[in-house]
Amino acid sequence: MNLLLGFRMAFAGGREATARMALMAIGIATGVFLILLSLTGLPIMQTHIDRLAWHRTDETSPATAPDPALWIAVTDRYAGRDVIRVHVAALGARPPVPPGIDRLPAPGEVFVSPRLEELMRSVPDDQLRNRFPGRIAGTIGPEGLIMPDELVGIVGRTPEEMRNTNGAIEIRGIEQPGERLDFAAIFGVLFGLLAALIVGPVAVFVSMAARVGGVRRERQFAALRMAGATRWQTAVLTVVEAGGAALAGIVVGCLGFLALRPIVASQVTLGHGTPIFPQDVRVPTTQAVVALVLVLVIAVGTALVTLTAVHLRPLGVFRRGQRKPPRAWRLLPIAAGILGSWYVTMLTRDPNYEQTALVAAISVLAPLSILVGFFLSGAWVCHWLSRGLARTSRRATTLMVARRIAVDPYSTFRSVSGAALAIYVATGIGLLAAHDRSNAPAAGDVRSVLDDGVVAVHVRGVPDASLGPLMAPGVVVARVTPHGRIVVACADLARVTDLSCPLPQYDNVLGGTPTYIAYEDLFILPYPGASGADFIYLPEGFTEPGSDSGQLPVQTLFIPTDGTLAAQERVRTVAAATVPLSRSKTSEDLPGRSLLGPVTGLETMLPYVMVFVLLVAACSLTISVINGVLERRRPFALLRASGVRLGELRGIVMLEIGIPLALSALVAVGLATLNMAATVPPNEWVLPSGTYLAGLGVGALVAFAISLIALPFMSVATRHESIRYE
Repeated sequence: MNLLLGFRMAFAGGREATARMALMAIGIATGVFLILLSLTGLPIMQTHIDRLAWHRTDETSPATAPDPALWIAVTDRYAGRDVIRVHVAALGARPPVPPGIDRLPAPGEVFVSPRLEELMRSVPDDQLRNRFPGRIAGTIGPEGLIMPDELVGIVGRTPEEMRNTNGAIEIRGIEQPGERLDFAAIFGVLFGLLAALIVGPVAVFVSMAARVGGVRRERQFAALRMAGATRWQTAVLTVVEAGGAALAGIVVGCLGFLALRPIVASQVTLGHGTPIFPQDVRVPTTQAVVALVLVLVIAVGTALVTLTAVHLRPLGVFRRGQRKPPRAWRLLPIAAGILGSWYVTMLTRDPNYEQTALVAAISVLAPLSILVGFFLSGAWVCHWLSRGLARTSRRATTLMVARRIAVDPYSTFRSVSGAALAIYVATGIGLLAAHDRSNAPAAGDVRSVLDDGVVAVHVRGVPDASLGPLMAPGVVVARVTPHGRIVVACADLARVTDLSCPLPQYDNVLGGTPTYIAYEDLFILPYPGASGADFIYLPEGFTEPGSDSGQLPVQTLFIPTDGTLAAQERVRTVAAATVPLSRSKTSEDLPGRSLLGPVTGLETMLPYVMVFVLLVAACSLTISVINGVLERRRPFALLRASGVRLGELRGIVMLEIGIPLALSALVAVGLATLNMAATVPPNEWVLPSGTYLAGLGVGALVAFAISLIALPFMSVATRHESIRYE
């Protein structure tokens, strides 16, 4: 009976009750979508590793079939994109088969990915098609592709052809998914950031959505308590109402996540330059269930918390008094958190530092303490804002806003807390990205020194007699010693590169200087994006050729062309047909690299952070505006009936949200900046770019502007008949 009554009460208020339930459902749906989206990161990375598994196939891969096969896998390039070439020959009736196909291609057959097949039809054969000799007998399914646009071709050969091909290996199985991310190593950092930077703002947003129309519901339940309802009965009614809206929001959020997966997938490239499969954007079942239950608990728990006053003092709900003003002790958790972060940072700078349980606990508790302090101090900041606003106000509407904030600074900050926390998150990530960018070594970026139009073909020790189609006047030949040193005439190399003589030598003190790295990049295998099955080579040094250097195997040929894309791709195609295991690269395939390793990818996160801020801030502020109008429908109607213009009423709502939002945003930016200053050395501290800060400000203004779409509701809510409301 209580359940049925709960459903009746949830919708008994007509359009207002329906609107309240809809707002709660929409708010919770947005929170569910953001939480599910934040949980897709690790599964996407793990799925990518699993899809790459068969590319790592080599002679050590565990057996997956009764019969072996001969195998050559090479990552080539075409027009700036990776092209995977696999040559294979079965050594029995039941050889190992890669995923995406049901059998190995027979001699003279080729299986290609759909995108590669389309590309082959659009370009001349001598630029791409001839790299895959044979008849196209089928396509590779999604199971065998890293992404939909991957360029992969599997060429069937005879065992005799493969045995006479340099680099062929015998395999007994295709490498299977099994390599896992080191969750133990990254669990604390990644999930700690996830909780603080994503789930935190979303939880605040969900709890805010669950409080829509809270004052009116309190009055309804207080009336039931005074009519004889027990605490348990009112709690059941609350759970039914809040739980129904939460369940509807969860369903909508999940459906929205499923519907928007293709859009999300189109923005994720994982460094390959092309989007991933939509089905790879997923959340593990256990994590999804836990997240959805957590959202439901937050929504229902928030609604139950609002009943505390109803249970303790039902009559007091109708006679609300002013709460005690917040005190300055609310700033203590912030100070403790910043001091804790500073302490951990100072310890980790010590060369003799050793991790202890106490330091690990402080490193986790310090950010949480800052977040708790941020929420506690928000009401204190709003309290002093009301005092300052009251002293400086010159208009009745501004004075009314100051009085409203002074009466309940707790609710004032709660209305903007979601947006303020999102701005805090965005500022923190922007500061980290600026720190990473500014502290990258200035001399670390090494540009490509290969001349435009020159194709470097790595043949890996193929005999000179097999290189006839590639040899021509002007080709520079680099050979390799048994100890891995490159043997090449510096004068010849200077003809096809921007390098100057003499050949550089590795400095045991300075290490790899920029000049040395520039030479080294010409010969390193594989270049970024290569498959794990490729041969990895790093030169041990450089030397001029001697009298017997002509007997050494060829490592790389530098073949000049007229500089056109067609000419370069024709050279690549000839190289692939002549030496199947060869790899070739041009100046476009030689990106600069850092002397100290790659800079973190925080910079690429910034656009998504801005979208996150805009979405959370806009939704939370919109709910705050609507909630404020609903809770004071009768007072606003009385003011309007007494002569206050509708525009002035709307101005009151705008000021009640806009002024605390502006101050809270400044506090959030300042707090994030102070936290960053406490955790990095003074000489490495740097502000985000002006463009980022401007974008953050514009995002907050846009979110505030979006929230004002609820103001037209003021005209309906403050009609004269609303004076008789209850």
